[in-house]
Amino acid sequence: MKIAILGATGATGRLFTALALKNGHEVTALVRNASKLSATDKLRVIVGDATNEHAVKQVVDGADVVVSTLGHVAGEAPMMTIAVANILSAARKQAAPPRCVIMTTMGVGGTSYHVKLILSLFVAGIKVIADYETADAAVRNGDAPYVLVRAGHLIDGPSTDAYTTSLNGCYHIAMQISRADVASFLLRAASEEEFENKAVQIYT
Repeated sequence: MKIAILGATGATGRLFTALALKNGHEVTALVRNASKLSATDKLRVIVGDATNEHAVKQVVDGADVVVSTLGHVAGEAPMMTIAVANILSAARKQAAPPRCVIMTTMGVGGTSYHVKLILSLFVAGIKVIADYETADAAVRNGDAPYVLVRAGHLIDGPSTDAYTTSLNGCYHIAMQISRADVASFLLRAASEEEFENKAVQIYT
C-alpha cells in the first residue's frame, strides 16, 4: 500500500511511519525540516508545509491512503483547517480518491462538551480547539473517503493493542491512550474498511 503521511516528524507520526515501513508499505512523508527524517528505499521525503496546497498535492499524488497526524504546535498559529482543506482538495483530484485518515481530538464533533471546554479553556486554547472543530467538520462534510480519529489524552508508552474504539458514548477528560496504540490504530484504519466514513474515539 502507498501511504502519504503528514506529521511524520511528530511524536505520533514517527511511530506511525516506522510501523508502516515495518509492515512493508511504501511511505511518502511531507516534512518541514528534511534533517528530521531520512529517506530510505521505502520512504520518500518531500520538504514542504501542510499549509501549502502544492506541497500537499505532491505528497498525496498516487497515494492509496493519506494519514494526517498533524497537530497544533505551541507558539504557532492554528493551521488544522488549512491543512485539512489542502488534504481533501488533493484527495479529490486523484482518479480514485484515497482514504483520508485524519487525527483531530476527542471533544470535537459533538463528542463531549465537557472535554471540549477543558481543552479550550485550560489546555490548548479557544482558537486552537475551534480550529480542530472546523477541520473535523470539513472531513465529515467533504466528499473524500475518510476515517476521523479522535484520541483521548496522548501519553508515551508501549503499544498494548488493548485500546477501545467507540463511535458514540460518554467521554471524559481522564481518558488517555499511548501514542503507540494510536499509531497502531491509524495503520488499521488505513488498511481496512471497518471504519470508513466514520469518526472514531479511541482510548484505553
